[in-house]
Amino acid sequence: MLTKGLYSEESVESTSSSDRDERIVVENYFTTRLNHFNHQQREDWTLRYLSVTEHYRPGGPILIRLSGNGPVRRDMINESSLITELAREMGGAVYAFETRFYGMSKPTNDVNTEIMRFLKTDQIMADLVEFIIYLKRDVFRDENMPVLVSGAGYGGALATWFRVRYPHMGDAAWSSGGYHEAVLDFSDFAESWSETLIDYGSQQCYNELFVAFNVMQNLIDIGMTDMLYEKLNICTEIDPEDSLQVQYFFSTLMTAVEMHTLRNRNLTDFSTFCDELLSTEAATAVEAFTTWFNSRFTEDEGCIVTDLQTVVDAFRQTDWDSPFVANGARQWMYQQCAEFGWFQTTNSAYQPFGNRVTVELHAEICRMVFGEWATEETILQAAERTNNRFAALTPNTRRIHFTSGAEDPWRAVTIREDLGGRATADVIPGILSGSEMKATSENDSEELRAAKRRIKTVLKDYILRPSGGGNPGGPGGPGGPGGPGNI
Repeated sequence: MLTKGLYSEESVESTSSSDRDERIVVENYFTTRLNHFNHQQREDWTLRYLSVTEHYRPGGPILIRLSGNGPVRRDMINESSLITELAREMGGAVYAFETRFYGMSKPTNDVNTEIMRFLKTDQIMADLVEFIIYLKRDVFRDENMPVLVSGAGYGGALATWFRVRYPHMGDAAWSSGGYHEAVLDFSDFAESWSETLIDYGSQQCYNELFVAFNVMQNLIDIGMTDMLYEKLNICTEIDPEDSLQVQYFFSTLMTAVEMHTLRNRNLTDFSTFCDELLSTEAATAVEAFTTWFNSRFTEDEGCIVTDLQTVVDAFRQTDWDSPFVANGARQWMYQQCAEFGWFQTTNSAYQPFGNRVTVELHAEICRMVFGEWATEETILQAAERTNNRFAALTPNTRRIHFTSGAEDPWRAVTIREDLGGRATADVIPGILSGSEMKATSENDSEELRAAKRRIKTVLKDYILRPSGGGNPGGPGGPGGPGGPGNI
């Protein structure tokens, strides 16, 4: 099912590794508590982490990459990463820290809904506290080692929130495209994606999609679903009287297009998609889209699953080896339903995917998968609670650097402006997300290469001069006169 491809911000990176990676990137496990906030509950479990310590020199920092809503991977901290480039220059030890319930960090026998109450941001950050204590006390025997926490997407938000909640444990943070503002109706995603489509694809391409999706909506409205069933490589016909089924059908098509253009985090994929869509000899926009769709997506069953109940049944599976648990989709959906929202809809008029995908669909999936407690109201309250606790786009924190791609479709919920003092932001033109976390390369644009230099300069300053005046800058800037030095 196409749904499986979009749940981890980290999932698009390469998982291949060289012989040198196998030598320098070491896998290990750390024992921590299942419930950090009930001292009568003593169960523990082992959390996976990766490490690169060959660049470490006594007095150097601990640099931690958080995995976010996905497993740890070697390329997060191997020599293709900027954090290890920074470690080489600073004499630091680098760690990739796996989020509980993802990858091989399995705290429980399965992921039933009752046990997933332990998959909360507070528990994840408490795991990280215990990990840092373990490194300082048992591994390096140096309680004064400075610590940087970093991450991308949800991992970037965790890095920020860790600085907010535990400033004494993480001396500095780097958030790459962090999802900082919890939002129930994330219609901005499709809108931001569409702006990039026009800029890096074409207006004609946007128009073709717009016409195709609106005509498909009209066909369903007049009961001509058999035409779509014949044209699209889908497994079941659409019931035009079932509103949720219709919504899920269009959500699947929208997800397919977005996933295809974002899968490599390369803006050239937008122009390639448009070339493919517009190069067909189809007589109509619907035929052009269905021809492209069928040529790009084929499931194991020989067709694309667009039946809502089939997908819900897959999300309900709780064994670790079931597909939606193994890839983290069930876990991430639970976090969305219980803490964040971020449900992608078509409620903005400035996108080409019609107007059928609403919050109702996502809230109903939450209820069907996890139980009656999940409603639009409870999810909205959970998102508001997250924002109230961590201040969304205006956290009161220092010694943190926010980076993001100018074309990141998550940009509406990321921090893209300086927050004053030593909380700085850098929006990098010409990239989607995550490119700045890779090591400096001769293939980088001038803007990206400059951004990586700034990242290293700022983070060195935050780590090595925690009470200093900030990163180098002009008057009034973080490194100039008036730049406050605080925790």
